[in-house]
Amino acid sequence: MYWNANIGTHRKNTMTLAKTGTANLTTEEWNELIALKEAISYAPQTVSAEKMEKFVELMVRSLEGKGDCTPR
Repeated sequence: MYWNANIGTHRKNTMTLAKTGTANLTTEEWNELIALKEAISYAPQTVSAEKMEKFVELMVRSLEGKGDCTPR
């Protein structure tokens, strides 16, 4: 049996980032982002997958619109 035998059906389910809040982070979300960053930097093996996903979500939301270029 091949591990990726169902790859055709697997690729139909694309991963998307869920919007769980506004574009701007609240003070509590900033504090959580900083705490998670410090925990990941100090001992990444102790941070659960759910917390890593939360960190990524908060990081992406914190960067939203920061690199957008104005059209010429």
